[in-house]
Amino acid sequence: MSPSLFQNVGFGLGLGWTHNLGPRRVESVSVTNRIVRIDEERNDLVRAMPEVHLWIDRWDEQRWSWGPFLAVAPGSRIIDAVGGGLMVGYRPHRSDQYSVNFGIGGTLDLDTRVLGDGLVANEPLPPRETSARTKHTTGAGLLVLFSVGWDLSAPRQVPQPGRK
Repeated sequence: MSPSLFQNVGFGLGLGWTHNLGPRRVESVSVTNRIVRIDEERNDLVRAMPEVHLWIDRWDEQRWSWGPFLAVAPGSRIIDAVGGGLMVGYRPHRSDQYSVNFGIGGTLDLDTRVLGDGLVANEPLPPRETSARTKHTTGAGLLVLFSVGWDLSAPRQVPQPGRK
């Protein structure tokens, strides 16, 4: 393997915000006078997300770069969500080995709880139903990610012989 294969790869730790784009994600539901009520929902989540990114532009002569990223949301099921998209990075000085990054893309939440088939919030229960049901599924969402990254491609300051 060539060392240049990974020269534009970086890793980061970020804070991600996900907004649900599918059916309402419910935490608890109830039935009042045969009407389905959502008591608690989770359509917006903020969580820590480690990420890996690949810069398309090299940092040699500039302080900005961009490229794709992949992120995960660790949680109770080891990984609760995966996401990806495009990221823009800013390096305060060309010689820095870190960057401040902003990414936008999509996410898949691997264990999303939604109302069961045939149930509609604020509508009557279907005939012969006695309680509100939920089901677990994969949910899609919008992902906005802010991260600090450490890049393998950062230029290194090499001391020159005879210079201090």
